[in-house]
Amino acid sequence: MPNIALVEDEPEAADVLTSFVARYADEKGLELTVTRFGNAMDFEMTHQHFDLVFMDIQMPGINGMEAAQLMRTYDSETPIIFVTNLAQYAVKGYEVDALDFIVKPVTYFNFRMRMDKAMRRIRRNGSRSIAIGTRDGMRVVGLSDIEYVEVSKHDLSYHLVGEEEPLVVYGSLVAFEQEVEGGPFVRISNSCLVNMNRVRAVRGGELVMHGGEVLYFSRSRKREAVATITSFLGGSI
Repeated sequence: MPNIALVEDEPEAADVLTSFVARYADEKGLELTVTRFGNAMDFEMTHQHFDLVFMDIQMPGINGMEAAQLMRTYDSETPIIFVTNLAQYAVKGYEVDALDFIVKPVTYFNFRMRMDKAMRRIRRNGSRSIAIGTRDGMRVVGLSDIEYVEVSKHDLSYHLVGEEEPLVVYGSLVAFEQEVEGGPFVRISNSCLVNMNRVRAVRGGELVMHGGEVLYFSRSRKREAVATITSFLGGSI
């Protein structure tokens, strides 16, 4: 269920965009949620992760372009669509990898085209992501980039594709499991969840990941985990 952030200081403009999201969701048979922010500072201060951001540019305090630049320091993936009165901001938007622009006053036709584009990006990215709080701030990680997650005491180790060292943070494996519910993860032991898209082979009590790591099933979870993985991969292991 994609969650959309709407950062707009004009209530009337926010009402229009909110109604357009509801209309689009109804037409496409989607479940979309909208969280509204009246200024960029409130948006930046939230610890919630979003799948798509509509960002007004001209706002008091931190403007939308500045907020997008800040957002890109910890989140390089989430699509941003700028909403603006001034088309000349489009060039500057490339600096923050904006997906697109909508010039006010927004019509539903223009909105729908941008939403179609955004939904394609979200689907292509597999784009469920999670926000991980680290000592240095927040980092947004796509679920497809997580090989497996293991817990030791109160530390979670995120083993990420292409990174030699795991990302270690304070956390709960149960909380992570709940956050990614419906995603491609299976628990193979009390201390480990694996991304089934990253499974290369199952050999007896071992699980071989695409990154080369060998993980081990616990005796109590092996049967159910193997059945889940086999079903997920269509019997290809």
